[in-house]
Amino acid sequence: MNAKAHEVEVHVKSLKTNAKTEFKIVETATLDEVWTESGSAGRLNEPRAAGDTFRCQDGTDLSNRLGDSLETLLAEDVCRNRHFEIRGDSGGA
Repeated sequence: MNAKAHEVEVHVKSLKTNAKTEFKIVETATLDEVWTESGSAGRLNEPRAAGDTFRCQDGTDLSNRLGDSLETLLAEDVCRNRHFEIRGDSGGA
């Protein structure tokens, strides 16, 4: 039960700054962990702000699925290429 977790490559782009990062993370990692890791110092160096959303590159909002693992998304055929985007608050005038 303590088998070595399989690592997968993820790609994350900030639509706020156009910065991109890619890194390997265990496939059992949650989307919240991917978001946190991608925003950390040394990667995008971009803290999460109120109103930010995490989504698949195709525009599918994943913000309500942050507790789901990469493995779960793959099983459900969601964001199979593991290309994600961070979108800032669209705000309003």
